[in-house]
Amino acid sequence: MSKVIKTGVEARDAVIKGVDTVADLVKMTVGPKGRNVLIRELMSPPVITNDGVTIAKSIELKDRVEDTGAQLMIQVANKTNEVAGDGTTTTTILAQEMIHKYFENYEQNKEQNVVQVQKDMINTANEISDFLLTKATKVEGTDSIEKVATISSGNKEIAEIIAKAFEQAGQYGSVIVEDSKTGIDGFKAIDGMRLTNGSVSEFLYNDKVNRKTDMIDVNVLVTTDKLDSVTDLIKIYDYIIKSGKKLLIICDDIETEPLNMTIMNKMRGALSNIAIIGLPGFGELRENLLNDICLATGATLIGRDQGSTLKDFEPNCLGEVQQVTVTKDETVLKFVNVSSTGRDLFKARQEKVEELTATMKEILKDEDKEQYKRRISNLLGGIVTIEIGGNTEVEVKDKKLRVEDALNSVESAIEEGIVPGGGYSFLMACMNATEEAKVQTLGQQIVYEALFAVTRQIAENAGYNGDEVVANCIENKQGFNALTGKYENLLDTGVINSVKVDRFSLINATSVASTVITMGGVVTEENEKDQNVLQLQTSALPIM
Repeated sequence: MSKVIKTGVEARDAVIKGVDTVADLVKMTVGPKGRNVLIRELMSPPVITNDGVTIAKSIELKDRVEDTGAQLMIQVANKTNEVAGDGTTTTTILAQEMIHKYFENYEQNKEQNVVQVQKDMINTANEISDFLLTKATKVEGTDSIEKVATISSGNKEIAEIIAKAFEQAGQYGSVIVEDSKTGIDGFKAIDGMRLTNGSVSEFLYNDKVNRKTDMIDVNVLVTTDKLDSVTDLIKIYDYIIKSGKKLLIICDDIETEPLNMTIMNKMRGALSNIAIIGLPGFGELRENLLNDICLATGATLIGRDQGSTLKDFEPNCLGEVQQVTVTKDETVLKFVNVSSTGRDLFKARQEKVEELTATMKEILKDEDKEQYKRRISNLLGGIVTIEIGGNTEVEVKDKKLRVEDALNSVESAIEEGIVPGGGYSFLMACMNATEEAKVQTLGQQIVYEALFAVTRQIAENAGYNGDEVVANCIENKQGFNALTGKYENLLDTGVINSVKVDRFSLINATSVASTVITMGGVVTEENEKDQNVLQLQTSALPIM
């Protein structure tokens, strides 16, 4: 296929048009009065959502050069979502604003060393990130969690459920989301364990859309060995294929050859229900976790250190779990209480918890006690499931996306703390820069001026004059509550956000914007002449 090559103004305008196509659609969702977007993918039912990354991912432009700009925005939104779990819309707004700030006065700016401008932008974003950390308030209590969840989800009832779920899960527990079987929102505690290791390959997912593997009634194989060759797995896979079982393998690592063999067989349907993850933790923590997993699932630990290898595999060494959910970064196991052989796994877990509790009382160091508390939580009631219901599939999907964003925001807030929401944390950084006279270079100016954009967009989505709102916030040194139209102390009134979300929104937006401004040309594939694609491959319409 021949290539399209564009340089100078022609390349710049096409790429910016792609950036604007994504940003203009996504930013209409920000704030308490933001709009939703209706997405219709081919071969899939419609989805109505305000989730920035979901909206961005649905966009594919007909013009390949414009699409390169769109894809840059999609990538940066996805990056923020992966790191902070939320803030994709904020990232998009900031990135678009920075790009426009540079090119608005391009004739003057082009005399500047663009590489130095890029460095100044990145350094400024990092300085502001550090400043935001100093302004963060620690999240304490159910009320603070509920406030974070309310702002992120836009739904007070859902936020209350999330807050109660986190309270029940405790410090070391986990909260996950599922569809409700009754159609009613709620939550329940289950026996399970959340591991910090995800799939060894995205090609093993059985749910390509949501990028995860979800299996029910699963056998578990636990080994401390590395899967070095195909021969290590032949006996295991032969049993799985013939028995029709589902299998989770927890191993030290896997070499390319056996991994490729597994993927190829999965694509052909022979190994459609298999997942592989790495060993969780390190050192003594890893050893304890493996022992707890084996105890909780009824699996027999396989490894050269235990005097056995995978070639000695027998079906009775497999454990059992009720359900397994594997994503890129984590694995959730739901335990069964009684194995298929009649073994009382619940009683075994209880006895182990009693043993750990007795041992913990004799330990003096707090850091050692923390590890025991974590193990106890994993073995007994460590997971709380939020069940999301609704009258239609479209409603359930929208609510689940909101809940997932809210959960991620809460986890980020617990990790690093909270700052005023509504974009006011960025205005605080601007006011601090003015007082300290920090804005000197073009790169600094671009970043600081872009910080007004979030509050401005939230105000405009609520029907107010964005520039007036920003000016009033700075003059009064108070944030703007777009829901009530009042200027107030947003921390006191519960309009808050995770500082981690704000930090990485800014850092990632600056990264992509500072890269775009260095662009002098574009090389991409030529459009197909008979390409039957609309300007947007999806129908994306604002819902009034």
